Amino acid sequence: MLKQRVLTAIPLAALVVWGIITQPVNIVFYSLLVVMLISGWEWARLSGVQHAALRAVYALLITAGAYFSQLLINDNPQWLTSILSITVLVWFVAIYHMFSKGPQPANQSISVAKLIIGIVALIPPVLALMLVRAEGAWWLFYCLSIVWVADIGAYFSGKRFGKNKLAPTLSPGKTKEGMYGAVFATAVYSFLAAILFELQIIELLMLLIIAALATFISVAGDLSVSLLKREKDLKDTGSILPGHGGILDRIDSVLSSAPFLALLLSQVIF
Repeated sequence: MLKQRVLTAIPLAALVVWGIITQPVNIVFYSLLVVMLISGWEWARLSGVQHAALRAVYALLITAGAYFSQLLINDNPQWLTSILSITVLVWFVAIYHMFSKGPQPANQSISVAKLIIGIVALIPPVLALMLVRAEGAWWLFYCLSIVWVADIGAYFSGKRFGKNKLAPTLSPGKTKEGMYGAVFATAVYSFLAAILFELQIIELLMLLIIAALATFISVAGDLSVSLLKREKDLKDTGSILPGHGGILDRIDSVLSSAPFLALLLSQVIF
C-alpha cells in the first residue's frame, strides 16, 4: 500500500507543481473545475446518491456553479470578501457541530442537506484559489503546499509523540500532538516563504499567525470528509487515485483552508 501511495503521489505532486508554476491563469482555472467535477461526483456518493446519472448531474451543477460564480466575481469583485467570510463562518459552525455531535449511524439514504452543504464546501475554494493566483503563481503554490506541509508535520509528530486523540469518533488516527507538529511545520515553512516573498517583519508575523490558524481550520475539511465517510461506512471517497482513494481524500483540508487563507491574505498581505 505504501509503495502504491508513493508511486501515485510523486508524479501527481510533480504535475500539480508544474501546473501551478508554469501554466497561465485560465489553465489553472479549468484544472480546478475538473477537480471540482470529480469532487462533486464523490460528494454526491457520500451524500447517498446511488444513481450514476444523478451523481453526474450534481457534479455538473457544482462545476457550473464554480464557473459562473467566478465570472460573477470578475464583474463584481467586492462580493468575494462576503462570500469567503460566510464560507469561513460556515466552517467554524461545522467544527462545532462535528465535535459536539460526532458521526451519525450509517445511513444509505440520500441527504439533501449534505448535497446543499457540498455547494458551500466545493465552490468557494475555487474562488479563493483564483483570488490567490491573481497575486502570483507562488502564492497559489504556498496556499496548497502549506496543507501538504501540515500533513507531513502531523504524520511524523503524531507517529513519534502521539498519545492524545484529537477526534476519536471522527478520525481515530489523529492526535493533538500531531496537530502541534503540523502547526510547527507550517510555521517554519511560512517563515521561509516570507523570506522568498520578501515580506516586511510585520507581514512575516501576520503570515505566521495566519498559517497557524489555517492549520487548525484545515482540520475541519479533513474531519468533515471523514465524518461523511463514516456515516456511509466507506473507507475512501473514491478510487481514482491508487493508494490514496478519491480526489476528496486528497483535497479535504484545502476545502476549508483555502477560503480562510485567501480571505486573510487578501486583507493583510496582498
